[in-house]
Amino acid sequence: MNMKRAVASFLTLAMTLSLAACGSSSEQSASGGEAAKPAAEKIVIQVAHENNPGEPVFVAGEEWQRLVAEKSGGTMEIELFPSSQLGSKTDLIDQIIMGEPIITICDGSFLAEYGAPEMAIVSAPYVFESWDQCWKLLDSDWWQEESALLEENGIHIVTANWMFGERNIMTTKPVRTFEDMKGMILRTPNTPSYMKAFELMGAAPTAMAIGDCYTAMQQGTIEGLENTFTTLYGLAFHEVAKYVTLTKHVKMPSQWICSQTWWDTLTADQQTILMEAGDEAGLMNNDLQMNGTEDIMSKLEETGVEIIDLSDTERAKFAASVAPLYEDPTITAGWRHDLLGYIQNLTK
Repeated sequence: MNMKRAVASFLTLAMTLSLAACGSSSEQSASGGEAAKPAAEKIVIQVAHENNPGEPVFVAGEEWQRLVAEKSGGTMEIELFPSSQLGSKTDLIDQIIMGEPIITICDGSFLAEYGAPEMAIVSAPYVFESWDQCWKLLDSDWWQEESALLEENGIHIVTANWMFGERNIMTTKPVRTFEDMKGMILRTPNTPSYMKAFELMGAAPTAMAIGDCYTAMQQGTIEGLENTFTTLYGLAFHEVAKYVTLTKHVKMPSQWICSQTWWDTLTADQQTILMEAGDEAGLMNNDLQMNGTEDIMSKLEETGVEIIDLSDTERAKFAASVAPLYEDPTITAGWRHDLLGYIQNLTK
């Protein structure tokens, strides 16, 4: 029995070595080189937003998609989902918090709800007099500190140099003076600072997903909304509202965000590719935003929209009306004392 066991063990070992040798030989390249390495698994990233194809955000998003594929050698792929295809902004942020591989665009008024309350001021009314002031703030230590607070609460900012544009109001009846705002039902994003600002302007703000606004204005549920020219035109609101008033109440930068948990699963190289490509695409977006505004205004006028440019005196009334916002404890909870003054000092 001992001899049989010895022979069986020998035969088993011989077969194992033979199979291993065959496997090793088959994995070598045709030129006799070493075994080929398995191809890297492709990373697929969903980039979703509320804007429509043709708008600067979408066009620059296509450039971001191209750059990521190019810089990664095809190992990273961006899938674009415009027009709220994956849900509203709030829906998308909820998915991000849950760790989904999604990137979406938002602004400080949304980010303030996720551990960085002072960020709300970046999209508050009449904070910046110029875009240079805006970019200076985003280069400051303050911005880095606020971004770190977001990371502690599960949100990572991928790229932040995207201009969303200057916001104005579009309405179904004309707003020629500050007094014309009284009682007007205006859609705003579902953020406290926006709703409070338009309440102080005399309007009756109502929170609503932007995708619902066309029908709401058509049916008379709301009388207007505020947003950038590219968004107002891109979503065809000129078909249901014929007045745009140049309140110029916000110069808004926007940030593309993702899940911090998901971000940490990427390699350092993958993170760099996403950030650098995002910043490059952001510069394209900004050119499109700046150069396209006059063209969009002309197109709106061709459809019968009246663009009302307020006098300096009237616009000053709008700016003065929102001053109490920066002392309202329901808005400034979590802010340092005189945050507005602090921000304005940083951006001088």
